[in-house]
Amino acid sequence: MQKPMDFEVGQYILREFEVADCAYVILSGEVGIFKRGEGQDIVPLGIIKTGEYLGELGVVSGKVRSAEAIALTPVTAVKITREILETELSKAPAWVSALLIGMAERLAKADELLRKHQTSDQILLQKIQPILQRNLTQGSSVHGNSNPSHPGQGNLTQSKKTPA
Repeated sequence: MQKPMDFEVGQYILREFEVADCAYVILSGEVGIFKRGEGQDIVPLGIIKTGEYLGELGVVSGKVRSAEAIALTPVTAVKITREILETELSKAPAWVSALLIGMAERLAKADELLRKHQTSDQILLQKIQPILQRNLTQGSSVHGNSNPSHPGQGNLTQSKKTPA
């Protein structure tokens, strides 16, 4: 089993558009999931809690991350790399892997449709805003994942939804 990793409040766990090379199982804590909308507005997507996982769609599909994840509380998580997943899947019949990849692709499409038509989660927005604001004022960085496409600037307001 992988060694647990700790993340401090405000530390990024995943960044949008980075290569999805792993997923995480949350052993303790809460993680806010969000996207950056037009003008870098924050679009809250959900909260991942103890016993849940994140990053699974990207690691299964091999695509880039579709959202960002930031620790809302101190978080302990186990990292599941693509290699570990592939090793475990190699022990299963080929149809299991094909089924998992197909499900991930369908779920990613459904997820994107829901995001386009869903209203923002105000409770999550209220949790994320002060953390991101503090990161901006302190010049906080990610756990070694600096992402030039998101230099830490942007509006910390709810994104306006427009019909697709």
